[in-house]
Amino acid sequence: MSFLNFLKGQRRLSQIDVSEDQDFVDLQLTITKSWNDENLNYIIQAKGLWEKETVGIEVSFRRDMKLGIVNTEVDKKRFYQEGISFHSMGELSDNFTKALSALFKTEGSSFKMNETVGSTAFVLSGQPEYFDEEYIKTKIFFVDTNKKENYAEWYVNIDLKNRILELREKNPEYRKNILNMLTII
Repeated sequence: MSFLNFLKGQRRLSQIDVSEDQDFVDLQLTITKSWNDENLNYIIQAKGLWEKETVGIEVSFRRDMKLGIVNTEVDKKRFYQEGISFHSMGELSDNFTKALSALFKTEGSSFKMNETVGSTAFVLSGQPEYFDEEYIKTKIFFVDTNKKENYAEWYVNIDLKNRILELREKNPEYRKNILNMLTII
């Protein structure tokens, strides 16, 4: 890819901070690439801009996840371990965690993202089997078995048709824990 084509692609990226409520940090990234891995899980790469830096993250979604609400009841069998995982894209993901730290207003000693961070996922709406067409809303749970105090929740929503990945806060008290899970300490 020539340098000029690279720059054209960067212009289509938007700033990642799109919070509607100033008490929450809700992010929106542009999906730049999507595919299925060897297990047919859905993988997306999403990028955005933080000030003048390009940020990015890769996210995988288990293909066998189903809607978690059945007949208006929560189906406890539909919490999927490793349902959604975050993967580093190198420098772009390090830029992402650095931006997240600034937006969360938390101190961080390292902004280097872990290679892979898994989470338990629960599908709130949408039909994951129609991943390409549906707006899928999920709630994820970070649980560090070594450090229970690192527990955190985050909403991860994907609208592949419109090329949007949303990362929405559940509770501002989880900010430090989200960063602790995503970065190498």
